[in-house]
Amino acid sequence: MPEFALDYFVLVFFSALGALLFVTAYYRFYGLMLFPRRISMALGALLISGAVTWFFGSEYRNLSDTEGGLDGNGQALLFAVGAAMAIIFLLLVSSLRNWSMRSKPEGNGLDKLRHSSYWRLITKALRQRWDSWKERTNQHSSG
Repeated sequence: MPEFALDYFVLVFFSALGALLFVTAYYRFYGLMLFPRRISMALGALLISGAVTWFFGSEYRNLSDTEGGLDGNGQALLFAVGAAMAIIFLLLVSSLRNWSMRSKPEGNGLDKLRHSSYWRLITKALRQRWDSWKERTNQHSSG
């Protein structure tokens, strides 16, 4: 891997995190927001522009893979891992930050994140599946 592979990973992580912060604030997914709405939108835009400016402004990075740059496979892998880490980071930190949000069963799919944290929705869904499984197995058991 070239020496700026870590720099590319950092670029992708902070750009993806900035995009996620901006989108969650724009669509008012309060369960995923880390900061108030306007701060999240400003911070998201700042993270994206700051990461891009830092990555391309700190040194010359327009290298082909034959001259020491990132090849396509390595770049795709770093992009996928960086974006996934940004999503995992946002889900974990927002769930801890919004721990006190109570789950309101309004909406479907992503709309539920307007009123509840990700962790609460996951635990509620797992609890419902467990209760449903227990009920179905009790109906078919001979006890």
